[in-house]
Amino acid sequence: MDTARRFALEVNFMKKYRLFAALLAAFLCLCTGCGSLTNAPSTETPGMAAPPATDSPNATPGETPEPADVRYGARTNTIYFPEGSAEADAEYILTYRLPVFMPEELNCAALNAALALYEEELTERVRTERLPLADRAEGDPAPCTSVDFEASYAGGYWSIRLFETAVYGAEQETIPFVLVLDESGNEQSFAAISGQYEADMLVAQQIYNAIDQNPEAYFGDVTPEDVRLALDLMNGFAVTETGYDIFIRAGALAPEEAGTLTFAVPRAALYPDCVGEALSAVEYEALLPALRAIAAACAPNYEGFADGSPSAYTASAFLTQLFTTGSEDAAWVDVPAETYEAAFADHFTGTFPADLTEWGDGTLLQDGAYRVPVHPRAAYALRVDEAVRTGETLVLYGMLLYGIPGTEEAGELTALVLTLTVDSNAPLGFRFVSVELI
Repeated sequence: MDTARRFALEVNFMKKYRLFAALLAAFLCLCTGCGSLTNAPSTETPGMAAPPATDSPNATPGETPEPADVRYGARTNTIYFPEGSAEADAEYILTYRLPVFMPEELNCAALNAALALYEEELTERVRTERLPLADRAEGDPAPCTSVDFEASYAGGYWSIRLFETAVYGAEQETIPFVLVLDESGNEQSFAAISGQYEADMLVAQQIYNAIDQNPEAYFGDVTPEDVRLALDLMNGFAVTETGYDIFIRAGALAPEEAGTLTFAVPRAALYPDCVGEALSAVEYEALLPALRAIAAACAPNYEGFADGSPSAYTASAFLTQLFTTGSEDAAWVDVPAETYEAAFADHFTGTFPADLTEWGDGTLLQDGAYRVPVHPRAAYALRVDEAVRTGETLVLYGMLLYGIPGTEEAGELTALVLTLTVDSNAPLGFRFVSVELI
């Protein structure tokens, strides 16, 4: 890829980063104004965890866990439509229960801001989409929407299940909706979390395989494309300790009476076919952070390396990725020189570049410590397609990818061959020997 295109990608990423920061700030401001949307008292229960989501508008609270396990409270609110009405004369009623993250919780303001935005969108959705369909007969209960929640934390993400149940007389529909938030309160897609650039096809195939094991429980003519079209990989999944739960609306793949469908997809099910053959799932998972760092180091200047000796820029960019991930809010990270140089030796078979501070990515050596810069970088990844293991050598064949998974800007950059050597003393169990860009 030429320099102009790389520059365009970097600029595009920076614009998105600034826009995101502005939006997040706006969300924080909204937190204080949500009460103006209601015309019924809101109740807040500090220290109480949420009950499981149910399909009933009159859900019974579940058991309250031990206080030591509680990381959020809960609040309930009811809105009567049209504005100014009460339960007796309302044309439509919305009741929802949402979590409230406590001050001691990391970034609780950002998490609560994301929930406040959902609250606004839910209210507007009921007002514009469901209220117009309401036709309450005298003496009948008002049509209603109820939302209960179930929150869980796994893999660094909050999955807040907010299943919406809409009731019109005898008719009832439950719409699965999940907010998946990182610890900073940013909503994440399945593609971004899993790192899969073709997430919908991979997940659809896994679900189709599960359907094929029990075909009588589903429509007889379901195809992988039907499954793909039924997926919502923004708000239709949750992160679990072992992988992901995928939710599909009732009636999409099976009869309505089957209700909302839930499919458990293990993380390992999305790994390349070579995992389990040339290398184990444990080895692959251990390598993933280093593979992302290699992509971030080699892609910007479109350069590989040989003999385990990357250039000053590639080496510093690799180490920057390792040492600053998780510290994106800082301006820099100070790493003792011994630790920094040992990290290079842990990952590469060659010698540490003596000119790293002169020709690197801006990393400086000051008072016995490397000052590693933290700044927005374009997103790159490495997709492994094949692997061959011979003796003490592992060769990975794959593709350098650019852009955030799941976005229109994402795509393939170039093929590569990555060679590693087995080293039981290295943290990864391997060290990098060479990268050849094709």
